Order: sequence, then structure tokens, then C-alpha cells
Amino acid sequence: MRPWFMPLDLLLPLAGLLFLLPLNPLLSSLPASAWVMAQLVLAPQERRWALWPLALVLLLMARTWWLNEMPHPASAQDGLLLVASLLAATGVGQRRWPQVLRLPLLVLPLLVTQLGPKPWIPNPLAGPNQGGYLLGLLLLLAGGWLWQRRQPWWGRLLAGGAAALALLMVWQTGSRAALISSLGALALVLLRERAAQGHLWRDLLGLLGLAAGAVALKQLLRPSSTGLPGLHLSSDLGRLEIGQCYIQLPFSGSNRLLYGVGFERPKDFCHQLINGGVADHAHNLYLQLWADSGLLGLLGLGLLLALLLNSWRRAEPLLEPLPRRVGQAALVYSLLQACFDVSLLHWPVTQVFTGVLLAIPLAVLPPAIPSGQQPNRG
Repeated sequence: MRPWFMPLDLLLPLAGLLFLLPLNPLLSSLPASAWVMAQLVLAPQERRWALWPLALVLLLMARTWWLNEMPHPASAQDGLLLVASLLAATGVGQRRWPQVLRLPLLVLPLLVTQLGPKPWIPNPLAGPNQGGYLLGLLLLLAGGWLWQRRQPWWGRLLAGGAAALALLMVWQTGSRAALISSLGALALVLLRERAAQGHLWRDLLGLLGLAAGAVALKQLLRPSSTGLPGLHLSSDLGRLEIGQCYIQLPFSGSNRLLYGVGFERPKDFCHQLINGGVADHAHNLYLQLWADSGLLGLLGLGLLLALLLNSWRRAEPLLEPLPRRVGQAALVYSLLQACFDVSLLHWPVTQVFTGVLLAIPLAVLPPAIPSGQQPNRG
């Protein structure tokens, strides 16, 4: 691993810190997109034919991301930066992945002085759900590190401290989507791995016991007004109602079934009062893409998911335990969290972190044209 990769990879925790501190979140866009740009420019020779033209596209649109000028909460530019981050991270080598996955955890101890009572909003200018989403990703990184069996005692101590801090911070945000999705993703990856070892039912019963105990303790310390932990009637019913509106949008004529109403226009159609405020997005990434981009948008999402799942099938035996577990948990986390909100979009830093983690299986697979081999021009 080249020594200058360390300062380059420090851009990721810097971006996360600037986003989670009570500062202008636009500051976080610069180091996040700078990491992506550096990765594209420094791409291996065999990948430059695709990644350098992508660097041109990002440079042309730098103002859009750095000044957060795209329409929100979702836009075509969001998808472009997410995919660009994914492709940029394919140039990260196996020996470098532990550094890339552990360095962002430096954010956690630096945030301790900012931690407040629940509901804690790390950065009010960025929003509670976006902060919770990013902290959920950090919880995956800490959980994957703690899961490592062969490491010195001090490494396990650091990993345990990071996992405890990340879990506490996710809990304090009050983000149900981040908490459920991160813990659910780690549990599913654990159960899948244990099933391959023949220990599925024992571990499943253990996890169910822990979940039941946590729910009982939560009800004892802070009972829910509905009697069901995690259920907020006013919020959840509002989300269901606005979701129904977004489901119907592509059926409203003008070829919207094919390509949606556009990323700039959903706010003109669907509004719903939730907890004293007005919600103008679907609170569900799949519904948002369905309304904004129609069948073509869902087809594009399906193609990306098919690529990732097929890549995992081929790359899983080639990966070290840490990137394998974190990468699988990140994919499950993104898919689960997308059912509850659109928080992985809207801010470049969350798109970059998500793209980097989703790229883990692609980074170990050989490129389409191996280095030193010329394509057949016949």
C-alpha cells in the first residue's frame, strides 16, 4: 500500500466529521467529492478508459455538488455521484480496505462532546435522518471490526468502544430507520454466516432473546404511548398517506408511467402534514424513484442491484472477513433503510460513503480488460 494513501483516505473521516458537527454541511461535500476525484484520477491503468471520462463529468458538475444545487430530496445528480463513488472505489486494493473502513471511525470520539439528549440532531442544518443514516453506516464499520476474531486485545478494545459509541449515537438520534436497518443488516449477515457453519438456530434464538430483552427494557424505562415500541401513529400514518400519493403519480398520464414526473416536480403534487410539518417526499426511496423516474428508473435500479448481487456471488470467496462482512451489511442496510426514508440521497457525503461500501465486491474482481492484455480487434 502506497504511503500517500493514508492522507488521501483521511478525507473520508474529515467529510463525515464536517457533516455531523453543527457546521454548514456544504463543507463536507468538498473532502467527500475530492476523495472520489482523486480515486478516479489515480485509477489503475486498465480502468482509466472509463474512469477518466467520468472524472470529466464530475468536474463539469462540481458546482452542483459542492453548493448542493440539485433538486431534493432526490435527483439524477444524486444517482450520478453515488455511481461515480462506487466506480472510484473499485480502485481500492485488498490491502487498503481495512484502512478505508476503519479511518471513518475516528469521527466517533470527536463527536462525544456534541452528544445530547434524545432526540439528538448531530447537525440541525443537515437534518436528523441524514445524520442518523451516516451514523448507521459507521455502526456497520465498527460492528464489522469488532467481529474480527484474530486481532490483538487493544484492537478488540478499540473496536468495542467504537461500536458502543456508534450504537449510542444512533439511538440518541431517535432515527428508527437507521437503528432498525443497521442492527438488522448486521444480524442478517451474522445469521447467514452462521448458517453456513451449521449454527443458525442457536444464534437466531439468541438474537431473538436479545431483541425481546431490549424491547422490554425500553418499555420499562420509557413506555410508548401506543403500547408498541417504535410506533408513532401521527408520523407513520402520515408516511402511509403520502406514500399512496407517490404510488399514484406515474398513473396520472403524459407518459409518466414510463419516465415519471421528473425529479424537480414531485413537490408540486404530494404534500402531507406530519407532526406539525409538511412532508414533500415519499419517505421511501423506491416510491420516490418510481414517482420521479417511472419504470425506466426502477429498471436502472434493478440493473445496479443485479450487478451487485452477481458480483457478490463471484467475489465473496476472494474477500478478507472485514470488507466482506461490512460490504454485505452495507448492501442490506441500504436496501432496508430505503424502505423507510431517502436519506442516502440529498447530501454528497452520504452518497460517497454509500457508493464506497457498495463497491467492495467490485474492487476484488478483475477488470473487463486485464492489465497488459490487448483486446481482440479482429
